[in-house]
Amino acid sequence: MSHTIRVSARAIVLHENAVLLNEFDNGLYYNFPGGGIEESETAKQAVVREVLEETGLTVDAGDLVFALEYEPKSCRGIYGGRAHISFFFRCDWNRSVASRGITEPDRNPENPSVTSAVKWVKLADLPAINLVPNIAKPLLDYSVTGSFTPSFWEECDHIES
Repeated sequence: MSHTIRVSARAIVLHENAVLLNEFDNGLYYNFPGGGIEESETAKQAVVREVLEETGLTVDAGDLVFALEYEPKSCRGIYGGRAHISFFFRCDWNRSVASRGITEPDRNPENPSVTSAVKWVKLADLPAINLVPNIAKPLLDYSVTGSFTPSFWEECDHIES
């Protein structure tokens, strides 16, 4: 039996000790700008397109920081019933290109009526928010060391019991 796995690209955009995030349902949870990779598109092209669509900002895609796998059955379906793999890229805000505004708000796939707002969240505030995936610690470590260690994570590894 086979199943479809959604493959997406997400951005980690840092600026002045803050990270660019999508805020859902007035702060119920936050996630990183990004989305599905389309046919005839590379992961880096997808992350640049998705950030522009969701935030209105132009970014330059940098290094792959980590890959994250979500398998619904082993994760008790906490993030829906569809398996996915997300590639997270360190992206730099290209401020030489004017912001064009949000063209398509990000939507919760399980509840499309819940849309998001784009926010710069201070790194110091990350432990106090519901960040999906919960990678506050690696982001905070990065802010101190300036270095990410490329890795592969399973999303359930970062779900607090």
